Amino acid sequence: MPSIGNATSGLGLPLRWETMSRPNQSPMPEPRAPFLLRPNKATNRLYYRLTKRPHHFALYKRLVGEASARGSQLVHLGAGTVWLGDVCDAPLEGKTVYAVEPDAETLARNPAPHHLCASGEAIPLPDESVDAVVCENVVEHLVNPSDVLRELYRILRPGGRFVFVTPNAWSYSAIVTRLTPQSFHEAFLAWLVRLGGSGNKKPYPTAFRMNTKRQIQVLAAANGFAVRELHSTVDHPDYMYPFPILHQLATLWHLLLDRIDALEPLRVAWVGVLEKPA
Repeated sequence: MPSIGNATSGLGLPLRWETMSRPNQSPMPEPRAPFLLRPNKATNRLYYRLTKRPHHFALYKRLVGEASARGSQLVHLGAGTVWLGDVCDAPLEGKTVYAVEPDAETLARNPAPHHLCASGEAIPLPDESVDAVVCENVVEHLVNPSDVLRELYRILRPGGRFVFVTPNAWSYSAIVTRLTPQSFHEAFLAWLVRLGGSGNKKPYPTAFRMNTKRQIQVLAAANGFAVRELHSTVDHPDYMYPFPILHQLATLWHLLLDRIDALEPLRVAWVGVLEKPA
């Protein structure tokens, strides 16, 4: 399982644009935008005023909050350096939070009180000891999602929930990802790092094996989970943020995705809640 220290684009690239442009939702301080990118910043503000459905990060935070409020033992899977409280709408006082991350150097920078250097396939916690597992932008990187789901089923208590946000495999960004080589992702990320759009120098290979509605439903059922909620969602196009004009065109497409129900299969991300039966 890859280390996911920052939010990622559909290209599997960790970006700052995604969280920086989201008012009142980012743990990161928002820097002064480069002059040429200020129109794109204004475009994002306009996007938020015109869209009608919940944006995927806001919806994810709410569902993480609901799952966290139901118990005291929480696992943040593939946490990277992100504190769970920054992606959760509920207070975490009195909760036991485990940051699970396979990269020891990255994990050392996570502020969670409990660290587990482990992959999602082998989490060193007892059976039925956890109330909720959450992860953002991790599922698309899983080569063997069934192995991870089996492990989550093992550690979750009856009624426990797995909450995730992940790109839709049929979104245009995911299609571009599949059609371009890893070398392109690495070069693009290196350029973003120089521009200041990312502080993470690791691009993560994507597998997209649990990133369609059917894949999610089939894998959930095969591993004992009920699909409690599954939402197709849209947000502003963070991966186009460095490109004026292209960003405006992509934002228009996202607005159409948001407003036209017939385009639901092409929306950008899935936000889901899987529940272990009580």
